[in-house]
Amino acid sequence: MPHFNIKMLTFYSVSIAFVAVLFKVVTAYGETNLKAPPALAGSYRFDANSLPECLKSDALVLTIEQSGVYLNGNLRSSSEADRQTTAEEKPSLGGKWETQGLSLSGVVPNLAGCRDSSAIGQNSSVKLRGILEGDTLKGKISLTDGAAATDFTAQREAAAKPQKQEH
Repeated sequence: MPHFNIKMLTFYSVSIAFVAVLFKVVTAYGETNLKAPPALAGSYRFDANSLPECLKSDALVLTIEQSGVYLNGNLRSSSEADRQTTAEEKPSLGGKWETQGLSLSGVVPNLAGCRDSSAIGQNSSVKLRGILEGDTLKGKISLTDGAAATDFTAQREAAAKPQKQEH
C-alpha cells in the first residue's frame, strides 16, 4: 500500500487550486475584453452621389474578404464586379479592422475617371476608412495620396445563393 506524504499532497492540492484560479481569471478577462470583429466579408455597392466627382458616372462595388481582423478587397466598377473572379486574382486592397472601424489601402486598376495626366498606367492609389452600421458602410475615400478625402456610403449586397443543378 502506497505511503502518502503530507507535503506531497499539500503541494499537489495547491498546484491544482492555483491552475483552477488562473483559468478562471483568464476566462473572465477574455469574456469581457476580447471581442471578435464583426463579419465584414461581402460586396458593398457605392451610392454614386457619395463618390468623388470623377467617379460619379461609375457604379462602384467594393468586395471585402476577411480573415479575423485582416481584410483584403477589390474596388471595381459594377460591370467588372459582375464577372466571376478567379482564384489566381490577387486583391488590390489590404487593410485591417480596428476598434474604430476598417482601413483599406492599395492601388486599384481601371479607375480611369480619376487619373491625372501624370499617372503611369491605369492604376489609382486608394485609401478607404469606414465604419459598419448594420448593412451600411460609411466612411471616407481618397483617390491619391495628397487628395482630400470624400465621404461615401455603400450598401451591402445580398449574397447570391448557389443554384442547384437538377439532373
